[in-house]
Amino acid sequence: MTPIPLLALVIPLLPAAPSAPAPIAPAVAAEILRTSDVASFAPESFRARLRISPLHESAETPDPMDVEVWSLGDAKSLVRFLGAKEKGKYLLRLDGTVWFLAPGARKPVKVGAAHRLRGGASLDELLGIRYTRDYAIEGATEGHDAQGPLVVLDLVARDKRAPYPKVRYVVRRSTQRPVRAEYMLRSGKTSSVVEFLEWEAGSRPVARKLLLTDNLGSRLRTEVTLLEMEERRIPDGLFDLQDPAERKKLEQP
Repeated sequence: MTPIPLLALVIPLLPAAPSAPAPIAPAVAAEILRTSDVASFAPESFRARLRISPLHESAETPDPMDVEVWSLGDAKSLVRFLGAKEKGKYLLRLDGTVWFLAPGARKPVKVGAAHRLRGGASLDELLGIRYTRDYAIEGATEGHDAQGPLVVLDLVARDKRAPYPKVRYVVRRSTQRPVRAEYMLRSGKTSSVVEFLEWEAGSRPVARKLLLTDNLGSRLRTEVTLLEMEERRIPDGLFDLQDPAERKKLEQP
């Protein structure tokens, strides 16, 4: 009998090398990004109320915080803090610049859009990012999880002023809705992750519950719940940086 080489016995037992994810055609990827870009489907003007709940367990874990968001177009947003101890405090975003307004302050204070409101929740993550407008698709591949096929879009900022230089945007194939967004530094390291947990009923893609995770120092996890949302006309005076008259009306009982 001719002896069988030992190598011939070992090779069939070795696991096959994993295949590379299948690439997606650029035109198909662009359409998937367009249909899954949640922020771009928001009403032109709306008011919403959100609850921000830190999930980490410690003696210093803050209580949940409710905020009210007023948005007009994609250039003007106002976040009103609803807690009794935070009455009269706002974050105002005008054309990408964010200001903190507080009662008694001599002048508005400029802050970054990555400013954390509570736990790991930043303003950009709450208000949403318009990926179709602000990012280009660097690559797109097929993916899969326990619920079925995914599309993984690697995005790169078109402008240095974009909130994050790179984003990995994962979309469910069957629903055309995002599963998560991974925000990255220029090095490719993930700084934070937003997971889309629940959706409002209806054809318009409105996320009802998000889970935000800070992947850098704090590792904080924060849940954001949409309590209510209404499309409505909003007075432009709410976004006046110098004149608080319209904002004071919000404080009236």
